[in-house]
Formats: sequence, C-alpha cells, structure tokens
Amino acid sequence: MPIKYLPANDVKNRFERVLREIAKSGDPVYVERDGKSVVVILSVREYEGGKRATLTPKKTESLRDVFGMWAERADINDDWLKESRA
Repeated sequence: MPIKYLPANDVKNRFERVLREIAKSGDPVYVERDGKSVVVILSVREYEGGKRATLTPKKTESLRDVFGMWAERADINDDWLKESRA
C-alpha cells in the first residue's frame, strides 16, 4: 500500500476528490502542515478493520495537550475521552 502525503491546503481545496480516492483505494492519506504530518485520513474499511491505534495512558495524556486552554477543565478526564471516542 503506497503512503500518500498531501499538504493540508491541497486537502482543503480538493476535499471531495481526496475522499473519493481514499474510499476507492482504501489507502490512508497523511495530511501535512509545514512539512510535518499532523493527521491521517483513513477509509472506514481500514478504520473498522483494526487500523485504529490503541490508546495507552501515556498517549491519552498527550491527547489532552490538543485541548489547549481547556486542558485544565475538571470535566475533561479519562472517562470523557473514552466516551468521546465511542
């Protein structure tokens, strides 16, 4: 399976085309910003087929960094993260 990297701006400008390509090929697309991969878009088939990452407590902690100014909110805890992923 070839790995495809696209700049975020290209994905934004050609979103429908990118979605069709991912759905057809099943190959993931890494989206880059400033030359660094920031997200991966997967087909539903790949996601449901077990390609999703298993989150460990260490990885969960790093996810809290994504919440920025909300990271200190008492209602954002491990249970909230689990429910939001379900």
